[in-house]
Amino acid sequence: MSTLPLDHLPELLRQSPYHRLLGLEMITVAPDEVVVRMPFRADLVAGDDEAGQYIHGGAIASLIDTAGDFAVIAAVGRDVPTIDLRVDYLRAAPKGDLLATARTRKAGRSLAVADVEVTDEAGRLVAIGRGVFKT
Repeated sequence: MSTLPLDHLPELLRQSPYHRLLGLEMITVAPDEVVVRMPFRADLVAGDDEAGQYIHGGAIASLIDTAGDFAVIAAVGRDVPTIDLRVDYLRAAPKGDLLATARTRKAGRSLAVADVEVTDEAGRLVAIGRGVFKT
């Protein structure tokens, strides 16, 4: 089985129509860690003007899933499907770009685990997540 070189990961991210829909962009790639940016888009906003507007949790969950997946790809060198995903929302994400930093914690023969932190433009932690992936 061939392995994907790290410098190919940004292009792999852009190949997915769903990732393009969210506007996801690979900022950095390392052997067990990636940083993925989700730029602000008005169509990702939830809430109303009276209650306040924030980025929809589903978009944040997608960002966590994708960043975790790509951290594991960086570690094992091939695409991996998600088996389980946990997301904890720590505060409402204000309108603005979000950054997901994902780190592979364990990459075994059958499963891999990645932890993800999502921060807003001010650097505040808005969500954390953990993904389990089939290797």
